[in-house]
Amino acid sequence: MDHEEEFLNTFFTQVTQLCFDKAKESVEKERESCRLAQMGPWGMLLTLLPQVAVAERSYADLGFLHTKNKGFLRKDNSLKTMYESLRADLRRVEEVTRSTNTIGAIVAEVSSQLCQFIAARIQQIDFYEKVYNMSASGKVMRHPELLQTITAIADTHSLSCSHLALTAIKAALTLECEILVQLIKAQIEIQNWRFLPSLMALYGAQARMLAWERTLQSKESWKLGFGATFLKANQQPALYQWLVKLRNAILAKCSLYFHTTLSQQTSPGEMRNIMSKQNVDYYHKLQSFQKKYDVVAVLLVFDARGTDDFGPGYRHPDRDPDTSENFPIVVSYPSMFMQKPSIHWTNIRTAIKERSTDLQNMDKIVYTKSLKDLCTYAMYNVDPRMTLVTVFESGKQRDKETYVSTFMTDLCIQLRCVKIYESLKLSK
Repeated sequence: MDHEEEFLNTFFTQVTQLCFDKAKESVEKERESCRLAQMGPWGMLLTLLPQVAVAERSYADLGFLHTKNKGFLRKDNSLKTMYESLRADLRRVEEVTRSTNTIGAIVAEVSSQLCQFIAARIQQIDFYEKVYNMSASGKVMRHPELLQTITAIADTHSLSCSHLALTAIKAALTLECEILVQLIKAQIEIQNWRFLPSLMALYGAQARMLAWERTLQSKESWKLGFGATFLKANQQPALYQWLVKLRNAILAKCSLYFHTTLSQQTSPGEMRNIMSKQNVDYYHKLQSFQKKYDVVAVLLVFDARGTDDFGPGYRHPDRDPDTSENFPIVVSYPSMFMQKPSIHWTNIRTAIKERSTDLQNMDKIVYTKSLKDLCTYAMYNVDPRMTLVTVFESGKQRDKETYVSTFMTDLCIQLRCVKIYESLKLSK
């Protein structure tokens, strides 16, 4: 490997490891050691490398979604603008150095591939802005659309940055895209109540996050892991922390949707212990709410109409699906509500069918009252096919409907990960 290629490999490795100051210092030393080359191709590239380090530092800190600062003459100094300016400078370097000597050829190739890398970064910024704008609009997160977008970014740039010197930043770029792909896949699979694909997507995200973690090498100041103290010392970059929070939130949601299946694999005590270590113990929330406000039951119901690929466990592709129940109960408290459906069960199924249009809007709690059974059924769609239902006796407690409404709204917001998506937007 030539000296220039070796230097570039070291520089981009340092950037990937988030050693930005060290990377910039190495550029300054290189410029001092080759003063005669300052006006040549190598010197031109060295002039731009510190800007790469600055941009990548801001990207790792979620600088792309800071409120845009506009100072004197209202100049836009957003990260996206910084990347676009840097890409324009690199294109000029590529054009000037393309037909020069061997060093010029290296500079031209690296500049060209850095332009591809920056194009990917700009597309990623657009993706995160799309995620935030979806959550801020108050409408349902369109996960299939997000999956299509991030998959296209990953596929488009899978062959870019092939130069050996750019191996480190390409690996980081690829891991980030693949983590997002797996997390969004997990969201979709959990929403559709598919057990094995949900677990596989979460495992895929975890494996790639551990691989990315290993590239963050500065062990004396970085303490990465997935234990209880993981987020106490915020030494990780904001982007990595955000991905961990999203992954933990999706895992907690998965633990609720497949609670019945998971609880069959261990003892009740061990299950409680495992659930207590989750980001949020949703099942405990259901228990506490039911007991505190003395509601008849609180449960999640899956709308299986129009699909035959769902369920709380693995189903062999050659085995016929069970279509005997269009509205299977996913989880409930008290649990006996699942084992022996009560008189309320017919009312719940009828209410979901009759009010399906209102529920699909996913913007309000839908109430149905049974005068015969003196009960109220409060229903709210967490996901397009998943309805949270609270059954409580009408008129028994004056403020009960208010408590039910607050609980259901807060729980649905948590399960939809709205606050995590919204947290992408930072003020500076």
